[in-house]
Amino acid sequence: MPRANTLTARRVSRGIAAGATDTAERILEGALELLNRPGGSAVTTNHIAAHLGMSPGNLYYHFRNREEIVRAIFPRIEAEGLAATALPAGSVLDAGDFGRRHLVGLRTLWRFRFFFRDLNQLLARDPTLAQSFRAYEKRLHAQYRGLFERLIADGTMRSPEPAADLDRLVVTSIVVWTSWITHLSALRPRPDITRADVVEGALLSFLVVAPFLDTAFATSARAVIERHRTS
Repeated sequence: MPRANTLTARRVSRGIAAGATDTAERILEGALELLNRPGGSAVTTNHIAAHLGMSPGNLYYHFRNREEIVRAIFPRIEAEGLAATALPAGSVLDAGDFGRRHLVGLRTLWRFRFFFRDLNQLLARDPTLAQSFRAYEKRLHAQYRGLFERLIADGTMRSPEPAADLDRLVVTSIVVWTSWITHLSALRPRPDITRADVVEGALLSFLVVAPFLDTAFATSARAVIERHRTS
């Protein structure tokens, strides 16, 4: 599991394919950098081409439009989100692991913050991306529920009553997480999401389930998240 201190400006600036020489990867890397900036929702393919010092024609050879670029970035978001919610290989999900999973999700939110900031706009622009995102949400829900079921089986989480509230708990956790960047952007005239903001989002997501956790387990898991605030 990645350590919290891997979330650095250097790592983010290197983008999604560090050291890659392939032109398509270079385009995705440059696009991610521009899209993540304040005002990234207005970035066009011409902006990306100029940023990379290439002709628009060279960029269009690989990606016909902005939607194709975002669509090519999305599988990386999906892979990281599913990795953070996959069941552990061992038989027990401990507090440290549970806390670190929120940090893995935090890292995804930070690296691809444009996607969560502009989510509704991106999905409205691209029906293909919207379909992929809905399928991803279903898988994410299933895996998140699996984590909660593991904690209940381990005795470190109490089952909600009525039982149907378990799915509601999963949905609430996902909504809080995916909506956090949008919430901040709506409150700020010129939003620039910081690492502290993302840590706060991870903590808010954790607090959704914390009341259902064993007290000692919850304290240990929260400490993992809180340490990232000052690391």
